[in-house]
Amino acid sequence: MKKIKKYKVAIIGCGKIAVEENNYCKKVQPGTHAGAFKAHPEIEIVGFADIDQKRLNIALKKFPGVPLFISAEEMIKKTQPDIVSIATHTNSHASLVKLAAKYKVKAIVCEKPMASSIQEAKKMINVCHNSGSLLFINHTRRFDPLFIKLKKEINEGMIGQVVQGSYYYYNGIFNNGTHAVDLMRFFLGDIDWVIATKNKLAKNLELPHLRKDLNVDALLHFKNGATIHLHPLPANYGFSDIYLFGTMGSISLKEMNFKIEYRKLVNNKNFKGYNGLEEKAIIKGGLRSYMKSLPGHVIDCLKGKSKSISKGEDGLEAIKILSLLKKSALTGGKKIKVEN
Repeated sequence: MKKIKKYKVAIIGCGKIAVEENNYCKKVQPGTHAGAFKAHPEIEIVGFADIDQKRLNIALKKFPGVPLFISAEEMIKKTQPDIVSIATHTNSHASLVKLAAKYKVKAIVCEKPMASSIQEAKKMINVCHNSGSLLFINHTRRFDPLFIKLKKEINEGMIGQVVQGSYYYYNGIFNNGTHAVDLMRFFLGDIDWVIATKNKLAKNLELPHLRKDLNVDALLHFKNGATIHLHPLPANYGFSDIYLFGTMGSISLKEMNFKIEYRKLVNNKNFKGYNGLEEKAIIKGGLRSYMKSLPGHVIDCLKGKSKSISKGEDGLEAIKILSLLKKSALTGGKKIKVEN
């Protein structure tokens, strides 16, 4: 039997999104970087790095035998990974991507949001370009086969021209709001202008990295004419539904976007001359792992079989829009044009 080539992955960060899965039911696992990479037959985890020994101890319990490092640089030097996965807080992303690029790591997976600023994001893209490293931003829904198919269906006019939409998010615009901005760009293309106002009633969880993150009510107007409304909710909701309305029907993404509902525009039975959405929806999807497809996609790109669907440039565009939303909210809801 031919031996399978193993790609070596080193993971920086041992927190919740990196190694812990206690908050996730079995149906959505793997739900972490380490869980997803471990599940892939062509990948071997060769190291964990974290500056917190307690988090390293958690990684050791969940992944016994994998070497642990306090220093990310020491880990990269000693393990010489093909892939480095960065699952740390946003303010460390730029320096860690630069570190991995310095050692010419073939592929770098960086957690969202990509960076703390547009300038940082641009530098991350440049250093990876110069080192020949492929940079992937972990906007998890982009890698999901059902969302890839849904993007195709939207672009082919399954519900006609998308006119309006609503996206409910929680825990801050730069935290969970980044999924909203990126996913809507994934489905609908480039954004033309934005408007945002601060929402003081939507509160974030009492975590240090979330306390200063804004919650905004916002409009994203796309170059294709669609307008998407962003609605922030209190953190205890844990609610992230999406509603898209087109000229021929609607698409709803419910239960944290896992369940996809399609409804056609039909004649209203009760009011002659009016239309409405059919009561019975075509339902697709269900609880599944958004992380599961990431490792395979990275490997396909390394093999030259595919091109990245979540590049550094995509992460940069999300940061640009988030920055403009913040600027608009802090200037009393000013309409801001998105510059190319």
